[in-house]
Amino acid sequence: MEKQKLNIVILTDQLHKIGGINSLINIKANYWSTVKKHKVDIVTTEQEGKATFYPFTEQISLYDLGILYDRNSSYFGKNNIVKVFKNYRRLKKLLKNLNPDLVIIANHIPVTFFFPFLNSKAKFLKEYHFTQFYRSKVKLTPLIRFEKLIEKKLDFKVVLNEEEKGFYNSGRIVHIPNPIPHSFIEKPSFSIETREKTAIAAGRFSPVKRFDLLLEIWNEFKKSDNEWNLEIYGDGTDIDVAELNSLITKYHLKDSVRLIKPVDNLMEIMQKKGLYLMTSIQECFPMVLLESQSSGLPIIAFDCPTGPRNIIEKDKTGCLIEMDNKVMFINKLLELTHEDNKREELARNGFESVQKYLLDPVMKQWDQKILNHL
Repeated sequence: MEKQKLNIVILTDQLHKIGGINSLINIKANYWSTVKKHKVDIVTTEQEGKATFYPFTEQISLYDLGILYDRNSSYFGKNNIVKVFKNYRRLKKLLKNLNPDLVIIANHIPVTFFFPFLNSKAKFLKEYHFTQFYRSKVKLTPLIRFEKLIEKKLDFKVVLNEEEKGFYNSGRIVHIPNPIPHSFIEKPSFSIETREKTAIAAGRFSPVKRFDLLLEIWNEFKKSDNEWNLEIYGDGTDIDVAELNSLITKYHLKDSVRLIKPVDNLMEIMQKKGLYLMTSIQECFPMVLLESQSSGLPIIAFDCPTGPRNIIEKDKTGCLIEMDNKVMFINKLLELTHEDNKREELARNGFESVQKYLLDPVMKQWDQKILNHL
């Protein structure tokens, strides 16, 4: 007997920016609406009339509540508290009309704090794209206690790796990794001759990515190298961009470093490059590492909590560096840029390991662990 078609509503803040969460919403929503024929609606709070960065199928309906939170202030501060109540009223009315079977809270947005009061018959699921490693070590504030109490009302919590499950002690906690946006990946060229002597990094220009640290490492590396270049794909505030450009000038790196605006064909670009570098302070399950491995791009990454070590098998499918050990990172960079065979070996192994994250098997996990239980 064919499984009943479902009404799925996905909640997020916006869809007009490039980013891992928006990419994942796009991948899953398009899959559910076309392959599984589920009805999918996506509700944003601050789309601002802009086009979505990633293309959605015509079967998907998009709604914007027009809340426009002040992202520089607390959700419960004077600039946002009235907007939280507006969000609640508008979302409650919309959900009544959409009548979903499942509501997915796709990131950490205010609905996290008020979803039990929406009086919806739907099951509620929250995806946790950020690691709880550091948060688990801080003192419990009244707000965190309230959030933990509210989260007990969730029907499902989805975390991205097995290690993250240990940070939760209530509710139905399910591990489902991020999928690669393909059902099949053609094997890239692993030949060093086809690749540029260029290392790349990608992500929003924000403190968590620590591109300032990457530039510091690159500066030390270039004292022993005159061949390799670095490209950083991303964007941020004018202040963020200015700070990185200032460091490039300070370290005299203009001849070897480029800051490049976000692109929608990053995997295609990766197939031409030589290394991927990650210096983040935390990453739960970084899509960019899966994309790198899919593209035959060897990786050097700090062993930050908790994502990289749940994707990379040390010195087999990539290189994990002791957290904040800059000397070790620089030495590994020098080693790999001089050892073509090692880079090729890491690339081949990485490509083989990433096959388990292809779209179809990961979406099958959504069926088995979530959708079949509605």
